[in-house]
Amino acid sequence: MSDHVLHWHYFCTDFYSTDRCFSEVAEIAKEYGDRYIDLRPYMIEQPYVVLTTDKLPKCLELFRHMHLRALPVNDPKTGLPVAMLTR
Repeated sequence: MSDHVLHWHYFCTDFYSTDRCFSEVAEIAKEYGDRYIDLRPYMIEQPYVVLTTDKLPKCLELFRHMHLRALPVNDPKTGLPVAMLTR
């Protein structure tokens, strides 16, 4: 599977992760359309989450104090995500 994963550096042009223009990304997508993109460098490994049983004030406090843009909501029985709260 690792040979079908497109490394994140294809989408950054330099050390500072300068964005590529749309035409460059479109060309990369056309050339490597059969591959996956490795997004792990951009992911938060242990994000703040709330459960479907949590109260709204708890969610609000997390948003305010942690300056979050999004907050995953998990099912307490399965641990699986069921929703995403956003600003």
